[in-house]
Amino acid sequence: MRKLVEYPTPSLNERDRRWAAARKEMDARGLDCLILCGWPAMWDFNIANARYLCPIGGNAEFNVLVFPRAGEPTSFIYSPVFTEYWRGAQNWVADVRPKRATFGDSVADRIAELGLTGAKVGIDGLAGPLDPDGWVPHSMYARLQARLPKVSLVNLDDMMEKLRTVKSAEEIAILEKAAALGDLMLQACRDTARPGVKECEVYARMMEVMLANGGEEPTLFLWAADAHPYPHPFRVPTTRPLAKNDMIICEMHPKFGGYFTHVERTFCLGEPEPRYLDIYDACLAAYRRGLSLFKPGAKISQAMDAVRDTIEDSGFGICEAGIHGHGLASLEYPRYRHHAKGGDAAALAAIGDEFRAGMVFAMNIDLFDPKWRGGETGCVFAETIVISDDGARRLHSFPTEFQRVAV
Repeated sequence: MRKLVEYPTPSLNERDRRWAAARKEMDARGLDCLILCGWPAMWDFNIANARYLCPIGGNAEFNVLVFPRAGEPTSFIYSPVFTEYWRGAQNWVADVRPKRATFGDSVADRIAELGLTGAKVGIDGLAGPLDPDGWVPHSMYARLQARLPKVSLVNLDDMMEKLRTVKSAEEIAILEKAAALGDLMLQACRDTARPGVKECEVYARMMEVMLANGGEEPTLFLWAADAHPYPHPFRVPTTRPLAKNDMIICEMHPKFGGYFTHVERTFCLGEPEPRYLDIYDACLAAYRRGLSLFKPGAKISQAMDAVRDTIEDSGFGICEAGIHGHGLASLEYPRYRHHAKGGDAAALAAIGDEFRAGMVFAMNIDLFDPKWRGGETGCVFAETIVISDDGARRLHSFPTEFQRVAV
């Protein structure tokens, strides 16, 4: 079978950088091994840590990674049918195995092979600052405890997520490709949406251009089309034909090589009601305020509170307004969202209240007018931003203005 060298995989130098950073942190914590439970859930949020050290993932694949402090790691995938594919699709990890019996048994066998049956082993996927529910099945954790009674299993909390916070030049280059896919998706919406065309046909065309240009499933894509849609897209498309003066609001996390970006726009088939333009202008004003303040060393909280003040001074209400990190997952560090501020307090404390060069995050501003139509409709806007040495740079090139579709 041919080696799938075209599969988007960062360089071996990038691999070595990440492995060294992970092992340095393991040394500091006295960990002999990591178990990274790469579960294909929540749009692949739960596989990101494993994929950071072993580029296996996408298409709902598992990647349960045993990563010793010394020696070669082992990735356990779901099925023997895919084993040779994953050995050929990436060159970071040579030891790729299908699970045998259960994932718990497979990992326990490998820990025993490594002679680590009395070791201190860190495991992700338990309750942590970014996911207080965790994602490791109880059955797997119980099986590891039963099979490895002398192993000390330690919750990694957010060790890996912190390592992933600042992106390398290679990661930013991949994210730029993902952002370009988002621009193509928005262009496809503008070109395809017309009265009489079904919602699902527009959605399908947008997804097609992402996949046809190298994008990857699964990815998040939220949609709403209506004369007066809610101020955030929460649903999948229907078979309803679009009508003149329909509004379309959409949120996409286009994905390339496992890396997600985030873009949102508001469209109207024809001329929108004037209040929509007012709301959208307020979205842009808040976005631009943020861009002017985001720079290395600036306080995240101060910048985002200034964004909030800009919105409140306009008289509009917040459906969503904030930033959250993007990389191998959405909702990474940094996080500061005014619609989820209580949940993000720990996230801010974990990494410090400061922007750093190499941080990549989405800024989304979804607003409504509480005095118009009961506050039950509004506009959305979002883009992905990278912090450079001298400020903030948008990764997208699609126009920021309100999108009127000629009918």
